[in-house]
Amino acid sequence: MMPVTINIDLCKSDELCVRDCPLGVLKIVEKGQAPIVNPKKAGFCINCGHCVAICPTNAITLNAFADQNATPYPSEKIADPESIETFFKSRRSIRKFKKKPLSVDEIAELIHLAAYAPSGHNTQPVSWTVLDQPEKVQELAALVADCMNELAAQKHPIAKKLFLSGIARAFTHGHDMICRDAPALAVSWAPNEGITPDTDSIISTAHLELAAHSKGFGACWAGYVVMAAKFSEPVRTFLDVPEHHTLHGALLLGHPSIKYKNIPPRHKAAGEKSNAGFVFPARKNEHN
Repeated sequence: MMPVTINIDLCKSDELCVRDCPLGVLKIVEKGQAPIVNPKKAGFCINCGHCVAICPTNAITLNAFADQNATPYPSEKIADPESIETFFKSRRSIRKFKKKPLSVDEIAELIHLAAYAPSGHNTQPVSWTVLDQPEKVQELAALVADCMNELAAQKHPIAKKLFLSGIARAFTHGHDMICRDAPALAVSWAPNEGITPDTDSIISTAHLELAAHSKGFGACWAGYVVMAAKFSEPVRTFLDVPEHHTLHGALLLGHPSIKYKNIPPRHKAAGEKSNAGFVFPARKNEHN
């Protein structure tokens, strides 16, 4: 099956799709006629959807998504820069949650939005495991605490660097600094082999965090979970991460129990001239 179907009755032969296809899958045989799929390049199609997105008449269907219709943008202006700036600046790592749970359907919608994140060659290799019950999140936190104690006993450098023994001890005394008593958690994982599976997974996780923020949910990166998954087979097994796959991202999720009122300051970007152009060095958060 060819990757793309073009409705010749709707096609205006404007060649926009031909010019925009990143891999040259479409071609014009005769000027003024609808484009066709180049048989020699059909296998190169990555289902990115650029042809669908650019067609003003909805004449193109990606056959991998034949059961779905393209959705027109609601307006020419997707969002004003001021609103986007406020949205980005208002994102906070939420560590205090209401007891109210998030449903699997609500989290699935976030995962669907995260599927629009870029990935290397549009391979979209990211899978997710979702814990939608607070009890399961606490089971995971206990496994992470066990891993922390093991690393501390081994005198692993990361144990001292992150003070893992203290965090594990706090957990046993009812103070959860690992999963922050979150009602839900989502972790992203991808195959070890691939083009950019680790980067793709992290980007997808970042998109899911922003999707959660857009819906008024709270999210916080669960770095201790990611760390433990690198060392603990029980953690990987509990999270259903298959063999030859790696967990790269984890987010605590829930309804925030607090509300922020202000945008805190950040260092302004300051470029320094370099041979190649400009360098914008990291500005460390240091006390004066």
